[in-house]
Amino acid sequence: MRFLIAVLLSLMALGIAARPAAASAREAAESYNKGDFAGALRACQTDAQAGDPSCQSWLGVLYAEGKGVKRDATEAARWFRRAAEQGHGAAAYNLARAYQEGDGVARDLVEAKKWARQAAEQGIPQAQLLMGLLGMPPDGDMKEAVKWFKLAAAQGMPTAQAVLGSVYELGDGVRRNYRSAAKWYEAAAEHGDRLAPGRLASLYERGLGVDADMEEAYFWYRVALKDADDPNRKEDEKGLKRVAAQLSKKQLDAAEEAVRDWRPQAAEIGPRSRSRKTKRQAAGPELFATGSGFFVSTAGHLVTNNHVVAQCAEVRVTEGEKATPAKVLATDPRRDLALLQLAHATPAAVFHGSERLRPGESVVVVGFPLSGLLTSDPVVTTGIISALAGPRDDRQLLQISAPIQPGNSGGPLLDASGHIVGVIVATMSTLKLAKATGSIPENINFAINGEEAKGFLKGQGIEVQTAPPGQPLSVAAVADQALSVTVRLECWK
Repeated sequence: MRFLIAVLLSLMALGIAARPAAASAREAAESYNKGDFAGALRACQTDAQAGDPSCQSWLGVLYAEGKGVKRDATEAARWFRRAAEQGHGAAAYNLARAYQEGDGVARDLVEAKKWARQAAEQGIPQAQLLMGLLGMPPDGDMKEAVKWFKLAAAQGMPTAQAVLGSVYELGDGVRRNYRSAAKWYEAAAEHGDRLAPGRLASLYERGLGVDADMEEAYFWYRVALKDADDPNRKEDEKGLKRVAAQLSKKQLDAAEEAVRDWRPQAAEIGPRSRSRKTKRQAAGPELFATGSGFFVSTAGHLVTNNHVVAQCAEVRVTEGEKATPAKVLATDPRRDLALLQLAHATPAAVFHGSERLRPGESVVVVGFPLSGLLTSDPVVTTGIISALAGPRDDRQLLQISAPIQPGNSGGPLLDASGHIVGVIVATMSTLKLAKATGSIPENINFAINGEEAKGFLKGQGIEVQTAPPGQPLSVAAVADQALSVTVRLECWK
């Protein structure tokens, strides 16, 4: 059983715990990373007994893995439960796995699903994948399972991407779509999944969802067979033999060189691969990623994140059913902001005045998350300002509790009067790399402070409209104001 510790470790790398946890949890993470498991145990024992969920989760991992202590699955499950009952997502996932496998507790798929749901709803992709697997027929609903597979795949989880590719190839719970199958197989294959390369090769061989291409088919069959544990070795060997017979020696030599140079890439958001330019990609620009933005002047100027547009050959703004190319006028990688412009007049957002924001103020987020997986309409979420700074007291950022997903990047954060107070930028797990890679427990999300956005725009000669806070509006009224200025952005390359 593989235990979920990546969330804990990534949080500690940013100097932040999954909750406002004691320094002992950070010390446990540092000790664990160094291989000092006894030190990790010492760091967290007292606080775990006192009720700290992060430390309780660490003790669960140490007992489950037998690191620093004798392995004791029952004790591990006990600590996972104590943390999960306080809402700790990683612990809830680990407890779900324990119930799924009967490790330290009696095997109980109902309990497994209960705890997996808690973790999945906090955005943990491993838990979302598990929810999908537990929700499949004969005891579940395939359409519901597919919903969870999509959420996990969109966060860059290779196994979920491969499963989703299979779902689309077979038409199981969704309408059969070979093009979508090829995209998700390719994303999974590029990021090291074992099943996906052979399935992708088969699609290239048969010309399903992609143009028939024996060189690409050969390449992916060979990638699959590089893995000693290729789950479909016999079928992939037969496929390789078939396509090799259709290639020249020069083509085979080039393909073999490409296979030797190929390495799996780090997982990333979305169904597009980046490391290998196939003939299908070279045929013309394709949609690479999506984000959000909002208008800041009536002359068609709009703001988004720099990371939304940084890799694009062309940026298009979707207004209704029309996609219009936008000109990128300026970028600021340090602030992670970009200024774009359309060639026609637009409405413009009103920014929050100079009044100081306060923790606890209600906020509304509008954007286009998980475009192509969820609705194509704008999505509205709500929360509060949790803190007036980001990791390590970064005052350029606001911490918010409003849920966000990949695709929200660059969208507006509004106060209760419908005025702009920030620009959505990232969840904690993606902040360090300045791009959206998925959600993490506790709804710890971030927006660029509106004052930073105003400073960036002023430097570009854009004077925005501001107003002091007025009477609080309903969420629906705030959303109406935001919807008039918020647009979906498409990155093409």
